[in-house]
Amino acid sequence: MAAMTITRTMLRDLPLLPKGGTKYRIFDDRLVGFIAEQRQTTITFYFRYADARGRRHEIKLGRLGDVTVDQARKRAEKLKAEVSLGGDPAADKAKLRAIPSVEQFVAERYLPHVRERLRAVVNVEAYLRKRIIPEIGRKALDEVTPQDVAELRSKLIAEGLANGTINRHLATIRAMFNLALRWELYQGRNPAASPGMLREQHRDKYLSSAETRALVKALDADKDPVAAAVLALLIVTGARRGEALNARWEHVDFERGLLTVPRSKSGRPRHIALSPMARAILQRQFAVRALAPNNPYVFPSRKLPGQPVEGVRGAWARAKKAAKLPEDLRIHDLRHSFASVLANSGTPLNEIGALLGHSQLSTSSRYSHHSPQRLIDTATVASRAWNLVPEPDAA
Repeated sequence: MAAMTITRTMLRDLPLLPKGGTKYRIFDDRLVGFIAEQRQTTITFYFRYADARGRRHEIKLGRLGDVTVDQARKRAEKLKAEVSLGGDPAADKAKLRAIPSVEQFVAERYLPHVRERLRAVVNVEAYLRKRIIPEIGRKALDEVTPQDVAELRSKLIAEGLANGTINRHLATIRAMFNLALRWELYQGRNPAASPGMLREQHRDKYLSSAETRALVKALDADKDPVAAAVLALLIVTGARRGEALNARWEHVDFERGLLTVPRSKSGRPRHIALSPMARAILQRQFAVRALAPNNPYVFPSRKLPGQPVEGVRGAWARAKKAAKLPEDLRIHDLRHSFASVLANSGTPLNEIGALLGHSQLSTSSRYSHHSPQRLIDTATVASRAWNLVPEPDAA
């Protein structure tokens, strides 16, 4: 090791390394920390410094030929100034290298996190696998920009996906980066903070009283009483299909009139209130439990021991046809019908939300327009309080 001024001429005139020698280091006598390291076939530049804790670090500046002596010196000068101002270039570089790619973050951190909390994780996995990862997966978290998100959004639109499906993709990206920021995996902003959500048109299809009675009658006569009972429970509780299919006897409390869902769509437990009719449906199932005494499910499979009924699509199709209901009526529309009739009867939105297990009042507010007269009557309260409502004409 020697100390001298590192110049292009000096490096050009360096003698070859002695036989058996591996490297020879030259420390610049003008810029402390600037080093040229000679090996058998290359010369590489480094900058050495000590951090605030006295730990020594070296940063590789490049090989001669890839960079010039002057370029390496200028880079070393810049790093020395940064250190003098309290910086730690090596730590900053290590921190950048530690930032995972989107694909790595999703596999190692994000999906394990959401699998513990979301019931609908299958949808999230599909959004990531099919479209999000192929588009931005190779980029580090801090490299993804709002423009990247905008381009993905444009591709989803061009693909012809429904607005709601596009919004679910964008919401997944937003949630993913929010977690990465919360866990301090990188510094910056969420590139999907304002992803440009599209306007969604909710599909409004609700059963009338006559249609509901016809459907219940058709279910009572269906050849599959277990599947029919599932659908009947959905009609009178507004429960989700999966909540009914996966109901177990340990979750039924006849005394309190509750069916507990240990893990709802939001990932949290929820309690389904059982009306007298809902309780009667469950009691009928309990009465025939002797047919499957070892099956823990309220609606047991007739084919697979210890498993719930496989599905209800067959019973649904037969009942719709027998009740002369629209072919495009979905099982999930039973949940909307339940909420709609509550709204029309004047049930407050917060109570509807509690019954349906909505985590946000905005989700329940979509049913408010189904009770216009109730809203008109409520709006009239203010005018009546001000004595602005005209008195009816005397008979």
